[in-house]
Amino acid sequence: MSAEIVKPTDFSIRSFHYRTLIEDGARFQATADAAVVLDYGIAPDEEVTHARHLGLADLSPLPRTGFKGGAAIEWLEAQGLIIDNENNRASCHEGAGAPVIARLADTEVLILGELAGIGERCERLNRAHAEQQPARCFLVPRRDSSAWFMVTGEYAGAMFAKLCAVDMRHHKFPSGAVAQTSLARMNAIVIRCDLGETPSFHLLFDSASADYLWGVLKDAMSEFDGRPVGQAALLEL
Repeated sequence: MSAEIVKPTDFSIRSFHYRTLIEDGARFQATADAAVVLDYGIAPDEEVTHARHLGLADLSPLPRTGFKGGAAIEWLEAQGLIIDNENNRASCHEGAGAPVIARLADTEVLILGELAGIGERCERLNRAHAEQQPARCFLVPRRDSSAWFMVTGEYAGAMFAKLCAVDMRHHKFPSGAVAQTSLARMNAIVIRCDLGETPSFHLLFDSASADYLWGVLKDAMSEFDGRPVGQAALLEL
């Protein structure tokens, strides 16, 4: 059954630069409480091919959250999360069907919801934090403050070489690696979490710069024939 196409203006949770996405040909679907880009109006198999080659997706409407403070990791582990022992590492062995849990520091963790947009884990953690109000563990409202893009495909590492000093070629920056770095002259968190056999990178950055970085990435991708892709293509990887 085909997805129902919706207008992002009918939703309070939508891309920070949805007007630009519409100009690019985006079609939106309702995912939980948000309007998310479904696709860009081309054949589904063709868009999946773009995602495997070099794709760019805006996942900003999807659930995400974060916690920081001296007791943040201890509290999150008490909630059942498995967090890496090393900083700048992320759990992503379960692919698109599970949240990404990235340890940014001894005092900070970032959680990205499932690509399908269910967001149960993020919602449960936010609710538990509000109820328990744990000492030395503070909520970081990532869904409000940070935009979330994803870059996928064989040529992603080569494209990043034009924008970032960190070597993100596939053999240098493996799945599960995290970099807190400068990307196109702005601060960003880059998390590699492959989708199946496809190299895949999550980008988190200041939401006010969403339109700027979208344009920069599209320009950098043009050399490799990269294209915008939607949620539907990512879920097929």
